[in-house]
Amino acid sequence: MQRAHLVAAFLTFAALCVGVSALSVSRDRHLTLEQARREFAATAHLLDEHASRAIEAGDAQLRMLLDALERWDRRDPAEGQRIQAAMRARAERLPQIGGVWALDAQGRLLLDSAEHPPPPRDLSERDYAQAHPGVTQGPPPGLHVGSHLPAGPGVSQGRFTISRALRDEEGALQAIAVAGIQNTYFSQMYGEAGWGEGARLALFTSGKEKLAEWPPESAVAPPTTAWPQPWDPPDGPAIIEGTQITAARMLSGVPIVVVASRPLTEVLAPWRERALWTTAISGGILAGASMLFVFALAGARREDAVRAELLRANQSLDERVRQRTAELEKALRSAEMASLAKMKVLATVSHDLRQPLQGLAAFHELLLMEAPNPTLQQLGAMASASLQAGQRLLDDLLTLSRLEAGVVPVEVGVFPLAPLLDQLAAELRAEAEGKGLRLTVVPTAAWVRSDPTRLQPILRNLLSNAVKYTARGGVVVGARPRGGGLRVEIWDSGQGIAAAELGTIWEEFYQIGNTARDGSRGAGLGLSIVERTARLLGHPLDVRSRVGRGSVFAVTLPRVPAPAVPAPVVVAPAASTSEPASPGRLSGRRVLVVEDDPLQRSSLTLLLEQAGAGVMAADSFDSALAAAQATLQAPSAILSDYRLPGGTDGLSGIQTLRGVLGRDIPAILLTGELSADLVRAAKDAGCLVLTKPAAPNRILSTLAKLTAGADAAA
Repeated sequence: MQRAHLVAAFLTFAALCVGVSALSVSRDRHLTLEQARREFAATAHLLDEHASRAIEAGDAQLRMLLDALERWDRRDPAEGQRIQAAMRARAERLPQIGGVWALDAQGRLLLDSAEHPPPPRDLSERDYAQAHPGVTQGPPPGLHVGSHLPAGPGVSQGRFTISRALRDEEGALQAIAVAGIQNTYFSQMYGEAGWGEGARLALFTSGKEKLAEWPPESAVAPPTTAWPQPWDPPDGPAIIEGTQITAARMLSGVPIVVVASRPLTEVLAPWRERALWTTAISGGILAGASMLFVFALAGARREDAVRAELLRANQSLDERVRQRTAELEKALRSAEMASLAKMKVLATVSHDLRQPLQGLAAFHELLLMEAPNPTLQQLGAMASASLQAGQRLLDDLLTLSRLEAGVVPVEVGVFPLAPLLDQLAAELRAEAEGKGLRLTVVPTAAWVRSDPTRLQPILRNLLSNAVKYTARGGVVVGARPRGGGLRVEIWDSGQGIAAAELGTIWEEFYQIGNTARDGSRGAGLGLSIVERTARLLGHPLDVRSRVGRGSVFAVTLPRVPAPAVPAPVVVAPAASTSEPASPGRLSGRRVLVVEDDPLQRSSLTLLLEQAGAGVMAADSFDSALAAAQATLQAPSAILSDYRLPGGTDGLSGIQTLRGVLGRDIPAILLTGELSADLVRAAKDAGCLVLTKPAAPNRILSTLAKLTAGADAAA
């Protein structure tokens, strides 16, 4: 090969290597910025929701205060004292509220949540006092967001204000209700966002006046290009503005803008590291090619060898390019699955929260056993109800996250509908009769095709809501043919639902008539779970309602002919924790407890010993096996956690221990892991699964049934 050909080949190879490397680095930078923009927009959306809820809670306080002011007879000093006390009590329950006060039409202080009667003060110069009286035409302003108020006498930290006006029928101003919102409440939440050291977050009014910021005293300026405009889409991406990447969102219905920014240097730091590696690899390839070029020029005798070496180098480069392209495509798919991963995080957090709740349930049960004082028993019962409410919320959140992530298994079968409806009616009949309601189930002989395990919670939730929201009259459950399907309908004579709200009742955390988020009425997840489960099963949902007359909720199921030889139908009853405790129910049993968490191991040990059992407690199955071999006694039953240290799990540990001891020992897996695969594996291994936090009475009852024929332990 001539020298000119060798030079041309080397230059072509070098240009290809540099071009591919530059293209790879440029594409990686583009993908990094796009992913950061999406993450910034998503986080700004979360900050928007948090700020909206905080402002809505403060606005709710203003509306309640305006209602009280409208009814206030100022000739009664005691009434003013009661209003002030209620204002203070509500403000103390909300960490974002730094105080609530009211002015008369002339701007003089009428009421103050801090003291009553308030000191005489003229606040007519404040912006909230001037914003409401100054309306001369057009509709009067609704919620007004005031400027930042620095810390002062009686106020330990800065705040800004929101206010509403009370007007008479002619529109004349009567009073102004004002709430102080502590900006440190937002600063604390912003500081926990974990965006890096260079992150800057702030709240501004629509007039670009700063209300709160993080870090404190960081001099966050309102953006220019990223500032939201009325024509911008609500979920627009973050914008690169100068040396910052910035996301800004206008709160819905409130003239407040949430702004978050971060330096591009921090965002692109991982990309720079990858770019350095890519450059180093390209440089190495070029260095090798240069050596080959030098050897080729040394003599024509090595021309064939140099050509082969260059061919191998080009093949290696092509393979590296394909590998890098595949890695970039994988990274792109990972970015598109980010929203799915975020929903799965909720399931992991729910598992970790179940761990301490299990110990809390056991210790709570033991305290009730040792508390003869009726007052303590009553407080314990209320604590138990609160614990169960928290467990139900965790279960709902986990169910919702699994439905959104698409990891809920479905096992469709054919079964009669009547036993399922009768079981649900039996569960709720006592509650209905306690309210004086008639609960009627219309008999049916129809058979349907569905997953009974998934269908049962749908019908239970709809029937429970019908009983809960019906004050008089009754509830009727029936089924009627509709085309090729069967329409299961639940009729009630309750308060009904407005037509404007029928489309939103299926949303998460939405509750009719519960703007104050009263926890005793649930979290508003039931119908959302119903809608997603019905969608998973392919069962259409329908609702009709008339305010003051009642509602009809319906789900349509596939109808099938009744089989000639019906299979036995087992309907799972609702979980119950009302079985009375029996201190000696496990007398003579020897229970092996395997739990790596010391607190939970102690709580389970005390609970079992209180029931009369002999307990061997261990933090791993290695320790449990050593203890069993040392005492020469096999346990009557095994109670084990699923997640254990050292890369082992409770199910494999139970099977290993059974093999070593040569006995099929009854076993229970006590775990916060809710996986259909785990339940199937445990069933195949002959183990029961109890989900944390399991009620102490349920643990004891299950162990008593499993060991009913066991001999007393020595």
